[in-house]
Amino acid sequence: MMDRAICSANTINMISAVAFLVLSQAPELLDGGPSAEALIPIDDAGVVAVVDAGVEEDPDRRMQTVVTGSRTERKLKDVVVPTEVITRTQIEQLGVRDLGQLLQQHPGVEMVYTNRGVGIRLQGLDPEYVLVLVDGQRIAGRAGTITDVTRFSLRDLERVEIVKGPAAALYGADAVGGVINLITRRPQRNLELSLRAMGGAFQNGSNDVPVGTEADVRAHAASKLGAFELRGGAGFRHRSPFDRNPDNVADNGPGIRRLDYDVDVSWNPSETLRAWSRTAYAWTDLRAVDQNDTGAVFNRVQRTEQLDEWLGVRNTFTSTNTTLTVRGHFGFFKDQFQLDQRNSRKLDDYTQTITRLFEGYAQVDQKLGNHLVSGGLEVLSENLSSSRLVSNYVQRGRIGFFVQDSWQIAATDTVKLALEPGVRGDIDSQFGAAPSPRLAFKIDAGPSLTFRAAWGLGFRPPSFNELFLRFCNTGIGYCVDGNPGLIPERSGTVNVAVDYRLPLEGWTVSASAWHTSLSNLINITANGTPNPDNPTIFSYENVAGAYTQGAEINARMKLSKGASLDLAYMGLDARDLTRNRPLEGRSNHRVNVGLNAKYRPTGLEGVVRATWNGPRPFYVGSGLGFANVLGFGETRTVMAPGYFDLEVQITWVFKPWLKFFVNGYNLLNAGDADFNPRPPRGAVAGAMLEY
Repeated sequence: MMDRAICSANTINMISAVAFLVLSQAPELLDGGPSAEALIPIDDAGVVAVVDAGVEEDPDRRMQTVVTGSRTERKLKDVVVPTEVITRTQIEQLGVRDLGQLLQQHPGVEMVYTNRGVGIRLQGLDPEYVLVLVDGQRIAGRAGTITDVTRFSLRDLERVEIVKGPAAALYGADAVGGVINLITRRPQRNLELSLRAMGGAFQNGSNDVPVGTEADVRAHAASKLGAFELRGGAGFRHRSPFDRNPDNVADNGPGIRRLDYDVDVSWNPSETLRAWSRTAYAWTDLRAVDQNDTGAVFNRVQRTEQLDEWLGVRNTFTSTNTTLTVRGHFGFFKDQFQLDQRNSRKLDDYTQTITRLFEGYAQVDQKLGNHLVSGGLEVLSENLSSSRLVSNYVQRGRIGFFVQDSWQIAATDTVKLALEPGVRGDIDSQFGAAPSPRLAFKIDAGPSLTFRAAWGLGFRPPSFNELFLRFCNTGIGYCVDGNPGLIPERSGTVNVAVDYRLPLEGWTVSASAWHTSLSNLINITANGTPNPDNPTIFSYENVAGAYTQGAEINARMKLSKGASLDLAYMGLDARDLTRNRPLEGRSNHRVNVGLNAKYRPTGLEGVVRATWNGPRPFYVGSGLGFANVLGFGETRTVMAPGYFDLEVQITWVFKPWLKFFVNGYNLLNAGDADFNPRPPRGAVAGAMLEY
């Protein structure tokens, strides 16, 4: 039944036979090692940047090009909106297997674990308010409201850019809390090859399988031949299911099998003209065992296929200081979900959901004296077909246009002022027009002190599931009905920050604060307690208002030429104003520590990342299953205890082209079956070859 319902294993074997191409990356020399990504120094222009530790800071680091904060290529020292960067070197120094593991100890970033994937929370705002992009463009395929960040391999990334706070003025819907932009890399030499392989085991709470296993292999090859750039890569990942509650047969985390590949081709006949094409494909299989409140046991399988195709051209007209970018994107996401009840067919269920995303984009950047004016037009069409929708097929479109002026108002030897007003207008086929203005400024009050501030409005239209979902689980006793009458959520955000470089070399401090208010918040309402004989009907309503506010403090200390220490603290106040209680699942306090050290004579490098999360409130209802999770009916507050997350990696640079490493993650075994279902304590070891 499974093989008929979901892709056959023969397809997997065919893909895996071609999966391991040889990979490319510029070699890393021993004296150029990176720091732990959790560390956030500030350059002398007040721009957040992640800098290599253990070596003298590269004086040109602040000249690194970023794009996310302004949607134009700018140097870090010039951007008005703070942009945090995790570089390729840093990614390679950590034994992480996907984007979620990379970001889980980054300051101000929280992971949200669900049985359909792992999402990102920024500044207390849930994953539905955080936009994940690849090279500045959306991707298809959300599981409910979550973009599962474990789907993103780190193999082909040049860097990860993070912008916290309002970004709807540039990116439109879903960018209320911020943007995570994955920038793919380009070849730099005639031939680049690399191969990275790792394997390990983790502690499993199951009595039947006390130890789980995992493996990850990535390969890459690239070439720069005259005007052409070619790149291809592939990867394979495996992880066993994990179980934090041995008292039942259910798993808390699914097993993973993933195959992915990507191919890039670009043509660069001159320094001003570039045309490119990129194709990426990923196949993911998640398997776990579920058990409902009546004791029925299910084998659960979620199998997804994701295909993305990008085309683009960019040209700079030097005579007029004008740059034109035109690009298109097609995304296809197929989600197959099956529940197979053991020893019975009564509660078997199979659903196939297909999402198609079409996106066209054009942008003009014009340099006019002290102004860089950018304007763009974006056309987006999304359709979804699923047996869980009321009409089985829904479609909507959106046209968005934006304009932004990056204005250098004053510039002296000691004081610089930059102002960046911008506005975006979106016209949605279902919800009409929605403006999203933003105003940001930066003051460099000398070579070591910078002030920044930003204000912006945003919106999030209801998802297809919230509007049209029609699903019943009679075994547990509930049904979920979408509400076509929902209206978009609205937000307003203010961010302020100050950055200071101390007189001591390599010592920097930054502090920031924010407040985000939300209206028309979409919540789930219920009409009773679930039971198999009289199913409860859950639905969605615009019933709530809420806010999140808080502060972050970051400090970097260069202990010696070969060692650095980074500290970060985030205080958060997030509240549901309608129910007059804190928003669920958020810590009021979070502390990050990062230590990076190396000793050149032995070739040893070490990274320690540690995070402490304070207690978190959860609201547990008197009902069963779905109602219990959502906290409806009579509820009580449960404070989940705080926890430490500790990760250590040791790397031995045997040769500039060969490295060996050992990584221990979640060493204190943080997590539980109810409120923190994250992977348990484990370790991996591996090697990386580069040419």
